[in-house]
Amino acid sequence: MARGNRRPEPEVVESDTAVLDFTRPEPARKPKARFGVKSLGIAYESFRSLRGRSTRTWMTAIGIALGIAATVATVGLSSTSAAAIADRFDATEATQVTVAFSNSMRDAGYAPSLESSQRVREINGVVDSGILCNANEELPASRTPENYYTRNVAVFGMEPGAMEAYGFTFTEGRPFDGGHAERGDRVAVIDAAAARDLGYTSLDGAPMIYLDGEEYALVGIFDAPDGEAKLTSAVVIPPTPCIEADTSFGAAEVFIRTDLGAADKVARTAPTAAFPDGPDNLSVSKPSDLRSFRKGVENEMQALLLGLAAVSLVIGAVSVSNTALVSVMERRSEIGLRRAVGAARRAVAMQFVWESTLIGLIGGLVGTVLGVNVTALVSLLRDWQIVFEPALFAAGPVIGAVVGVVAGVYPAWRASRVPPAVTLRT
Repeated sequence: MARGNRRPEPEVVESDTAVLDFTRPEPARKPKARFGVKSLGIAYESFRSLRGRSTRTWMTAIGIALGIAATVATVGLSSTSAAAIADRFDATEATQVTVAFSNSMRDAGYAPSLESSQRVREINGVVDSGILCNANEELPASRTPENYYTRNVAVFGMEPGAMEAYGFTFTEGRPFDGGHAERGDRVAVIDAAAARDLGYTSLDGAPMIYLDGEEYALVGIFDAPDGEAKLTSAVVIPPTPCIEADTSFGAAEVFIRTDLGAADKVARTAPTAAFPDGPDNLSVSKPSDLRSFRKGVENEMQALLLGLAAVSLVIGAVSVSNTALVSVMERRSEIGLRRAVGAARRAVAMQFVWESTLIGLIGGLVGTVLGVNVTALVSLLRDWQIVFEPALFAAGPVIGAVVGVVAGVYPAWRASRVPPAVTLRT
């Protein structure tokens, strides 16, 4: 090595007590910042950066907010509508029991009596019940005995209790009562559609109706119950043909409306009450188990709606990623300057990940609020009871933050690869 390049030897001063070294001491190293403190600092810088571009931040967060709102509203409305559907099933299908006589029993003269119908009504869990049967074919109905104008109508023999069990509602007049049924009076009630066709606008003047030439006093006009198409445009008379096993009418049956949850018990007891001499000869129909069917419908609906919500989330994620990429391009000078003064690539990348995460978190919070309000508004308009999973309140912001992280990975990588020297020159 050349003499001029030799490093001077340290000067050493010897004394009687010690050897003193006057060389310059090595500078003390600064302690490294802990990872948690460093991450919080980067998160704070990301928050300040977003505040400087608040309009863009909110516009980007709206994309995620709409996706989260769609997801939250989908899950909330699915649960709420499923409960409403379950209530509807329970209120109708799950409370109907029918005990039917066969045609061979009718031909042999076997039929229920008013006393047997009363025994059925006394069963614990029975709300209303009554005997009914229908004519084998439609009969001509007219307002005059001369049959100037006729219309073929379905004719039912029915106890007042059966009308109560079906839920008849009367727009004019009233139903006939038990006294009419016991005496076999010739009275009738008519569905509103048939009444309009035959010209019955009111019951003023005690109008009569003629069924296949036989005179009946018309005492009421009713609206057919929902879901009972067979009673539309029908005429109902007392159950005399059912009790007498009239062969021009079908075999009689006892229609029963039960309390919720009592259908199975009533179905086991009703045949004995309706026909003690041979309950095994009667056929019993009760509600089928619709839980699996209902669950399948709910799952299919929820899967469809969640698919649509997922599309909204993907669109929101693409929007966040695109905005972050544009931000990287606009801030190349800033990134290069930070790199030039010693910022590590990891720190630059973490800042952009934090920015996209905060945008996703904001979108998740806003979307959760929107989704809950949409669910509440629809439930209020439909008169549904709101069924909402509490976990959704936390899931919305978490999903938004995760979407933000995923969307910010590539822009963060691009930012970390920005060369400082080239950036500073431009």
